[in-house]
Amino acid sequence: MEILVFTLNAIVVYLFSDWLVRLIEQRRGAALKQRQLVFFAIFLVVALATFRVLRSLFGG
Repeated sequence: MEILVFTLNAIVVYLFSDWLVRLIEQRRGAALKQRQLVFFAIFLVVALATFRVLRSLFGG
């Protein structure tokens, strides 16, 4: 069960990060020069936060 929840969380984090980068680019009016780096930074922060919450919920 935990593996399923963590996998779904990873998918949601990926989609959220992609959406946020696209939103930033849209509001900026141009593509980001270091798009992959911005995506990675957002992904890392969100993933660490959500996985910590999930780990505390599952008693890890």
